[in-house]
Amino acid sequence: MTETMQAIVWDGGQWPGGLELKEFPVPELRPGWVLVRNRAAGICGSDLHYLGGQTRHLIPDRNLPAVLGHENAGVVVAIGESVGGLEVGDRVAVEPLHGCRELGRTPPCAPCQAGHYELCDHHLTHVGIPLVEMLPGGYGEYSIVHESKAYKMPDGVSFEDAALLDVLAVGVHALGIGKPMPGMKTAVLGSGVIGIDIIQCLKAWGIATIIATAKYPFQAEAAKKAGASHVVLLESGVDPVEEVLRFTDGKGVDQVYEGVGGKTDVINEAVRMCRRGGSIIMTGIFDGERPIDLLTMLFESVDILSSNSYSITGMKPDYEIALDLLASGQASHDFVVTHRFAPEEFVEAIDTAFDKKGNECLRAMFIRGE
Repeated sequence: MTETMQAIVWDGGQWPGGLELKEFPVPELRPGWVLVRNRAAGICGSDLHYLGGQTRHLIPDRNLPAVLGHENAGVVVAIGESVGGLEVGDRVAVEPLHGCRELGRTPPCAPCQAGHYELCDHHLTHVGIPLVEMLPGGYGEYSIVHESKAYKMPDGVSFEDAALLDVLAVGVHALGIGKPMPGMKTAVLGSGVIGIDIIQCLKAWGIATIIATAKYPFQAEAAKKAGASHVVLLESGVDPVEEVLRFTDGKGVDQVYEGVGGKTDVINEAVRMCRRGGSIIMTGIFDGERPIDLLTMLFESVDILSSNSYSITGMKPDYEIALDLLASGQASHDFVVTHRFAPEEFVEAIDTAFDKKGNECLRAMFIRGE
């Protein structure tokens, strides 16, 4: 008989329906993989997009029902054949992205061979995102992960901190693309969790001038805690471009790190707040085509660089660099996790995550005890 676990299961329906707490099959262990009992799992904005119906069309019906949750950390409870670097009882952060090497495709596609598995020709398999196949994520009691994607956690790093490494690694990757230098003036557009972690990365990289924009006061407060030198509160009605120019004596910033996306005009704002020869590093997910002022970009020689997810920077995985930042105290998620719920409280948890403004929610998280 198939062993089962407790899980918050999504049938593909739109919230407030679609989710149910019930028994679900424990994922079958594979050679080279480990079984992790999840202790913490974040409710990511992309999860809400699936549940809200905006990106439901991306999920094949064959992969439903599914267990979401690609921000998770827990304890290894079983190891598959040929696993050499992990043992039962190890505390691990789960990197959800699995490319050709982890899935045993030979030869690996060209991007995976080059270390850019985020661009895998066969599309990435994610733990907790059923785009290619259904690997249960952190909304369930157990997940499987390839041993190379399970990172041992130092004693000083909590499960909550480690569960959000997926976000911090996005910041690490963005800086790997942008390559900021000490003395540069930067702006970070958006003080959601991605923006907060980009600020922490910039601070760790030695960048002193970090001008952040925030939609709400609680986000502005978090941006300050993360290390922003100036915060522009959009709710006050000010023009963010004018404010950035004011802080830089009218010259603009060397780099803009964009973390908003959606249907906004934020890219044109970024172009206008850049100095001549500056650059924009884009991490936000936009809703299809957006108009861009190409004439200003050309005359001002402003570059737009796309930073998709994360992979390897130099010779080291972005995930490992992000874990080093947590372990060294250069980054923290203590103030980022604002709401915690037991799996049984999933209705309240998802409602809280959907209403960020009303609940002053940066990141809501499911927590399981030992």
